[in-house]
Amino acid sequence: MTTVFKKNVGIESVMQKLTKAAVLSLSAITISLGAINVQAQSLDIEKVYNTTTRAASKERSVNAARENSFKAERSKQQGRLNSMTNERTRQERIGKELERKFEENDVKINVLTDELAKELGDLKQLFGVIQLSASEAQEAYKSSYISAQYPDRSENLRQMVEKMSSLTELVSIDEIEDLWFQLQNEMTEQGKIVSYTAPVRFKVGEETDDEGKTYPIYEPQDRQVTRVGVFSAVSGNDILTYNDTTGYTALDRQMGGARSAFTGLSQNLQSLSSGVTPFMLDPSKGVLSSAYVQEPTITEKAQEGGVVGYVIMGLGLIGLLIAVVRILILMGVEAKVKKQARDLKRPSLSNPLGRVIKVFQDNPTTDPESMELKLGEAMLKESPKLNAWVMFVKIIAVVAPLLGLLGTVTGMIQTFQAITLYGAGDPQTMAGGISQALVTTVLGLVVAIPMVFLHWLASSRAKRIEGALEEHAAGLIAEQYETNAK
Repeated sequence: MTTVFKKNVGIESVMQKLTKAAVLSLSAITISLGAINVQAQSLDIEKVYNTTTRAASKERSVNAARENSFKAERSKQQGRLNSMTNERTRQERIGKELERKFEENDVKINVLTDELAKELGDLKQLFGVIQLSASEAQEAYKSSYISAQYPDRSENLRQMVEKMSSLTELVSIDEIEDLWFQLQNEMTEQGKIVSYTAPVRFKVGEETDDEGKTYPIYEPQDRQVTRVGVFSAVSGNDILTYNDTTGYTALDRQMGGARSAFTGLSQNLQSLSSGVTPFMLDPSKGVLSSAYVQEPTITEKAQEGGVVGYVIMGLGLIGLLIAVVRILILMGVEAKVKKQARDLKRPSLSNPLGRVIKVFQDNPTTDPESMELKLGEAMLKESPKLNAWVMFVKIIAVVAPLLGLLGTVTGMIQTFQAITLYGAGDPQTMAGGISQALVTTVLGLVVAIPMVFLHWLASSRAKRIEGALEEHAAGLIAEQYETNAK
């Protein structure tokens, strides 16, 4: 039996070839098995044929189902492709239509804009001035103390500016009148002193974030606020600043030092019901006040000197104590010497002149040359007692500026190291470091200058006493010469 296979490139032809090949393979396998077992049992050709036929039929059914599934999926994908192609064509057509309409509308907008500009005429310039005035007023109201009393006016101006910026709407007469009223109200309130209750933020502590930066913590409280125009606002002893985001905020510190009179003037203003009272006005709307209260006191400045500053101040106190004590002692000694000078016949051992005279009286028969040596020796014994600790005051006067220079140099080194690490982007920080470095120089000069005067006072008194001793010693020697001459 001869089977002719026709060449076909379709899927059905391929499947038929596979089916027939499978049948032949199964037949060959069956024949081989039958050959192996030919001696064990008789060969049932009919049964083998039927089994092979059923297997081939089943394989053809599976392949046919699979082929139909492939054809159905191909038809579905082809349908989707056709649908997407049609949608793309439709969207391209819509895009071209929209582009055409956009060009037409753009031309219309240009024409309408030109017509609007012609119709507005001088009103366009007027609206520009109104918009500029409203923008400037809105910006000024952000830091105006009056906005704390009228909080909604800034929002109204913002809406007005946005409306005029849209170029699609014009402001109404009522809105222009409202702007005029706001500007007039600002000018009127600038000349008023008003007291009213408002929330005020007070610093209650600090918190540190993950990066190590410290932030203040504020707590609002309802307080009686006295506003002086648009320049200053106070509440009790506290000075207030204002911005539209946080409202009133009390400064961390109060006026002190030479400006401590501000507190009294502030209290007088808040308690005044009528009349005139002086008051320190801040024309910068809190900027100067914020800077003044942050100015360190003398104690804080001294603390900025660090260890070197404390050493200088310690030496200054020691030198001052020694100088005062020595001056008081020398004043007492000088008074005793003057008293002894009025009574040379009865010397007292409680003063230098008395002790020198006592040496003279104890050696009445000594020749003048020897007496001169003995009196000189007695005066040399008195000189260290008179000049005790005076030289230490002079040493402090010399060392204090050197310590101040040492502190300045070390402080400048630390400042430049910080600049090297973090850069010089913040001039305020760099200026603060230099200021702290110069504090030690100031402390050294503050200590040294008084020490120079105190040393002069102490040494001059000691020299006066020594001069008095030399004067009386010379008189005693002259007296001894006269005695020997007779």
